[in-house]
Amino acid sequence: MDFYRNMGYTALCVGKRDLAGSTMFLLEETKKRGLMPLSSNLRYKNKAVFEPYRIFDVNGTKVGVLAVTSPRLNQRIKAGGVEVLDPSARLKSLVPELKNKVDVIVLLSNLGEFEDRKLACTVDGIDVIIGSGPGGQRPQPFKIGRTYLLRGSPKGKSVGKVVVKLNSEGGIQGLNNELHQLKARLPVDEAAISKIKKLKQKYPGNRSGVQGPKVQGSPKNQGPVKE
Repeated sequence: MDFYRNMGYTALCVGKRDLAGSTMFLLEETKKRGLMPLSSNLRYKNKAVFEPYRIFDVNGTKVGVLAVTSPRLNQRIKAGGVEVLDPSARLKSLVPELKNKVDVIVLLSNLGEFEDRKLACTVDGIDVIIGSGPGGQRPQPFKIGRTYLLRGSPKGKSVGKVVVKLNSEGGIQGLNNELHQLKARLPVDEAAISKIKKLKQKYPGNRSGVQGPKVQGSPKNQGPVKE
């Protein structure tokens, strides 16, 4: 989470592995770091504890970012009071509401490519889906109806940047997507390496990770929305 904060992430899709340390732990730790975990379909003890979406002003364009969490949770997490509602039903309720407030709607999805394709076909009004979960890497976006679908590499092995071109009516004219692979030849961040070593010493044998796409770029500097 410290790395997310240092890299300027403003919105995170709550993935199923993010809940491994308990829902309240995730809420508390993200709040400490000024991070914004989103999930429109996750409930904790019958309450919506995560915001379903956030609206950002990006160079004068209102961008609505919302998120859906995969229902495929393990039994231990479900036994802790976590319930995941049907993603499609929630989006069909929320997207029309959000459409009246923004120019562009971006969905962060943890469902996997197959389910993302289904959403693009059945939920009208989503402009861009940035997906994670089961499915392959897609260096270039593909389009279903009016919805663009983007995917990065699994386990954070790439960093994506997408520039959205709008027409005079505020609709999407096209996308310029860049997917940068994080390879060994890139310069080493010594501060990050030091922190990773300390974490490995503190939690030996821990191989848990996080899952879910993220949005990078601070609304304060009017930066672009990124994968």
